[in-house]
Amino acid sequence: MRLPCAKRRLATAKASNHNATMLLTKHEGTTFQNQTVYISGQAFVKCTFVACTLVFRETVYHLEGCTFDRCNWHVDRVLMWGSPESVQEVKALVTMIENTQQQSAAVQASGAATAPGQIP
Repeated sequence: MRLPCAKRRLATAKASNHNATMLLTKHEGTTFQNQTVYISGQAFVKCTFVACTLVFRETVYHLEGCTFDRCNWHVDRVLMWGSPESVQEVKALVTMIENTQQQSAAVQASGAATAPGQIP
């Protein structure tokens, strides 16, 4: 079962110490299977993740039109005291994970009503 991700755009950001824009490594239309994938510092467009561990660290990333199937989510993020931005970023990530899990449950529930070998 493949689940679409919400479009999450954090692709460009100003470095806190400089006025430089961070460039991300882009992956497009790639399938990742049974791998640990470091999401941070990269851009993923229309990629598929199957049984992967997805690692989110404290840097920018971009996810657009991706699908997730049985993935684990590893979030390594420091929430700085008095920084509402860092809290908002974690909330957005948790919302995306919750939406993915809800879609998974809905797909599984509809698949249970389908005869074996039949495509829902």
